[in-house]
Amino acid sequence: MLEILLNAFLGGLVCLAATGLGATIAFVKTGLSGRKLDFFFGFSIGIMMAASFFSLLQPAVEMGGILVTSIGFLAGAVLMHGSDLFIPHEHPLKTSGENEKSNRLVKIVTAVTLHNLPEGFSVGVVFGSGNVKAAWGLTAGIALQDFPEGAAVSIPFVKLGKSRGKSVLLGLLSGVVEPLGALFSALLVQAFQWLLPFFLSFGAGAMIYVIGSEMIPEAHSSGFGKDTMLSMIIGFVTMMILDVVL
Repeated sequence: MLEILLNAFLGGLVCLAATGLGATIAFVKTGLSGRKLDFFFGFSIGIMMAASFFSLLQPAVEMGGILVTSIGFLAGAVLMHGSDLFIPHEHPLKTSGENEKSNRLVKIVTAVTLHNLPEGFSVGVVFGSGNVKAAWGLTAGIALQDFPEGAAVSIPFVKLGKSRGKSVLLGLLSGVVEPLGALFSALLVQAFQWLLPFFLSFGAGAMIYVIGSEMIPEAHSSGFGKDTMLSMIIGFVTMMILDVVL
């Protein structure tokens, strides 16, 4: 059990490191073009969609059947929907006036936390299942999409008046919930092994909700829909390959 928990935490740390590495882009850039942002978001969407199916839903159906998988999937989506309704948050790339800066900082941190929690939870659940190969494949995919996400967090902080160093630090801290979430979910799976199919599909439901409610609208916000779709396909294929090869 200790080895499983350690691997889960390490997997979460890899995702955190990728987020921090992406955040360092704020040292040299204060903005990204709309085309680049749409490409990055599309790639992340493809990664998360493929991960939801190949790493979470497919094994959940094989282990627990369609009913348990459906209930878990709906539970994950409903939880994220509830957080959308009752927890004030805001996407980092949304524009606002100068007088809203302080309020926006809190909302951005909240939004990023809500976004990263399903990723950390999913990584930990797969490690907790004992399938180390699949878990590291999922970790690699999540880490790949965390890199541009780190930049998408730190750069807006620069625009909101934070120093570059503090913005990079905040971008790094935005991923702290991933190793913590991975550790918690791996522990949860070990304690309630019989609920593994539910936990797997729960993670998938939460990630798919985030994709549909936040990432897809943001990915099309700059008007480069074709670039978004192309990068989404690239991200999906990349995650599919990682799931098979690793």
